[in-house]
Amino acid sequence: MFNELAKEININVRKKGFWDSMHNAISNKEVNGEVIEPKNKKAIKDAFISQKIGLIMSECGEALEAMRRFEYEANGYGIGVKDSFADEIADTIIRLLDLCGELNIDIDAQIQWKMDYNNGRSEKHGKEF
Repeated sequence: MFNELAKEININVRKKGFWDSMHNAISNKEVNGEVIEPKNKKAIKDAFISQKIGLIMSECGEALEAMRRFEYEANGYGIGVKDSFADEIADTIIRLLDLCGELNIDIDAQIQWKMDYNNGRSEKHGKEF
């Protein structure tokens, strides 16, 4: 269910060019007929993935700001309203699923595994809240 959506979102995001800079940075280059492979491909990719995680977190912050600006429960949390709570939650999910699609994470399987794991945990997972 989420895997299909992640793939669809990632295809659209790639078409819009949002992954181009990472792929260009880790791709081999040809200079004067010689193929040069970038050093530290993993470090470069990790930096771009970290940036994507930061953008996911910023969408969560925007959802919080929407709560502060609007009567966020009114009108179904702002369904169909730009910059509403619902809009920012959707942005968060879209960015998360784009990352899953780009990294080929089987998010359906992981969510099921995590739900099964959490079912065996204590109340509030042993924490205060």
